[in-house]
Amino acid sequence: MKKANKIVITGIGPLTSGGSGNDEVWEAVLNRKTGLVQKEYTVDGDTLGRFYVHKIKNFNIEKYGINKIALNEVKAWKMGDEIEDFYYFLAVIKMALNDAKLEIRDSNKYLTGLVIAHENMGMDHFYWKMIHELSFTDKSVSDKPNTKKEFLERFYNKFHRTGYELQTFMPLHHIAKIFDVHGFSLFLNNACASGLYALEVAKDAIISEKCKQMIIAAVDCPSIFKQMWFRDVNCLAKDGQIKPFAPDRDGFTIGDGGTAFVMETYENAKKRKARIYAEYLGGSFVSEGWKVTYPDISNDLYKNMIIEAIKLSKLKPSDIDLIVPHGVATNVTDKYEAKAIREVFDKKQPLVTALKPYIGHTLGSTALLETAIMLLSLKNGKIPPTLNCENTDNKLGIEVLRDIKSADNIKITIKTACGFAGFNGACLFKEV
Repeated sequence: MKKANKIVITGIGPLTSGGSGNDEVWEAVLNRKTGLVQKEYTVDGDTLGRFYVHKIKNFNIEKYGINKIALNEVKAWKMGDEIEDFYYFLAVIKMALNDAKLEIRDSNKYLTGLVIAHENMGMDHFYWKMIHELSFTDKSVSDKPNTKKEFLERFYNKFHRTGYELQTFMPLHHIAKIFDVHGFSLFLNNACASGLYALEVAKDAIISEKCKQMIIAAVDCPSIFKQMWFRDVNCLAKDGQIKPFAPDRDGFTIGDGGTAFVMETYENAKKRKARIYAEYLGGSFVSEGWKVTYPDISNDLYKNMIIEAIKLSKLKPSDIDLIVPHGVATNVTDKYEAKAIREVFDKKQPLVTALKPYIGHTLGSTALLETAIMLLSLKNGKIPPTLNCENTDNKLGIEVLRDIKSADNIKITIKTACGFAGFNGACLFKEV
């Protein structure tokens, strides 16, 4: 294979509370259809709380045409456990492959790689299974264990397979099996920035000739446990409305969803006559190693990371036409991002639009999903505004897009992520 120097994205497969697939998701964004609902979470009839969520409704894996033989083998291994976000992975990958018109055949299945990202695959399911099945710990149950050894044996017998599935290589194994992919593979978890890290790893795998093409996927389907955690650390928007960079911003709302990309060389894409969404120019990444829930505002790591990403792409800040920031709508993080944007682009601020209000904060998949919507907006010729931000907080010193705008003059875009635990990334894309 000839040394690759231009890497492009040829397939996208988004899944959000507003729709499934490129057309539905774009239509939902265009019409500001968010899928925001208030959901009551219960256990055995007892209310755990009411929380806002951008919820996917009526999802059915059957409609995506997944290989039934391989899927049934995976179901048998899982012994009846069905995890919704695992099915989300299958759906978005299938849509991205279809969009790229890429079939995994004998000639390329060893040259196709896979990188997936998720914050805690299977953990919520494991929690719920323990809650519902550890009945022998109830005081009213006569056969409760008398020793820790007996408890351990019973626990193992009930949960050993579900526990084994928590190892991150297992969803990677199942997905590779179902799609008959046998090349380089990796599972990533870098919090909210996971999708950007995945893009960079995929690019490097192609350039180093490990693979001819890469599938990148990130999804999340948070449950009550994440809702309670974010409530306890005061990150949730009280009315469910995410208001990035607005004066009255007060946090985010969780969302279901994710996306998959197909990435390959420009040369290979042209040979296949594939549609090209954009060239991936590369990115820069930092880990603050400071606090879990908010960034270290005393340093310039985030700003310097953006500058480095632009420099590595052999560009100048003035070349950037559009930035899609993390836009998480918490007070400290929005200030931190705004400062970085203001100082990096002090002479010419690009268009700025934040996309979480459309889809919710989809955690481990948020960066990749927002990148997908950004690229779809370029292909459709319209940049969506930042919802719920009628006026940018004037203390921030930046302006965000408040009305839909033509994408005719948008050539270079940058997606940034300012994730929990200080995992940050900035990735650049160029129109082809």
